[in-house]
Amino acid sequence: MVRSESGMMALQHRPGGGLEQWTERHLRILMLAPTLLLLAGLTLFPTIYMFTAAVQRISPDPSVPREFIGFGNFARMLTDPELHLAVANTLVFTSIAVTLEFLLGLGLALLFDKYIRRLNFLKTILLVPMMIPPIAVALTWKLIYQPQFGVLNELMYRLGLPAQAWAGDVNLAMATIIAADVWEWTPFIFLLMLAGLASLPTEPYEAAQVDGASAWRQFWDLTIPFLKPVIAIALLLRIMDALRLFDLVFILTVGGPAGATETLSLYIFKVAFTFVDIGYAAAVSLVVLFVTVGFSTWFIKRLRLAD
Repeated sequence: MVRSESGMMALQHRPGGGLEQWTERHLRILMLAPTLLLLAGLTLFPTIYMFTAAVQRISPDPSVPREFIGFGNFARMLTDPELHLAVANTLVFTSIAVTLEFLLGLGLALLFDKYIRRLNFLKTILLVPMMIPPIAVALTWKLIYQPQFGVLNELMYRLGLPAQAWAGDVNLAMATIIAADVWEWTPFIFLLMLAGLASLPTEPYEAAQVDGASAWRQFWDLTIPFLKPVIAIALLLRIMDALRLFDLVFILTVGGPAGATETLSLYIFKVAFTFVDIGYAAAVSLVVLFVTVGFSTWFIKRLRLAD
């Protein structure tokens, strides 16, 4: 009893800490425990199931037992032409869409930061597409691309141009997906770039003006280096999100025509719920997960090395 009381007294008089700090720290853990356990339960079971399913052949018939096939599902991916097409479509979409979003977002941010800072209502209007639910965005663009009464073909008619089957044309379908995604997510890049520009120091720009540096030299030698961390974060988030594109493709083209817009996420969905090949879908999902994590890690390391 004496030892316990002396321990409590030592805890109370410990410099930089004390009984109150010890109690507060453990109280935080206790209050967070239910949420952490819930998140772990919701995450742990699907993760374990995906890893186990990836090495099995699972029949859609529940009465048929599962068969362990090891790396069979992963080897199958090497000779799956539809998967290869989905990978190519995803890479094409990601590279073009993210590039356009970055250039437009950065350009709009520079325009607002330099010339129209006080027109806050315009900023709000530009951010509206990002706030709309993705399904609503997809349905809106589906109406715009509608061949018979869509707005886009109406404009083509008034301009004396032939109507197009925008989402149904092999040569135009990917462009329609990219246009809708650029409209939706350019405001995200714009918001991050505008916040980054607002935080830039003014002294280097004043010194550059005194030295007679042109606006282009200031942009290239000062603005871009200062914005590099913000640019890296924006590109990383958008690339990771673009690689798992699903809603726009599912609503606008369902991967058609002839697989021209089938992305990885849509292909995994089709394998899992149309062909009911759960094991193969889990294997593809795992590979996509590992590639995404590896790319993110490499990207972050390159960013740190550049700094």
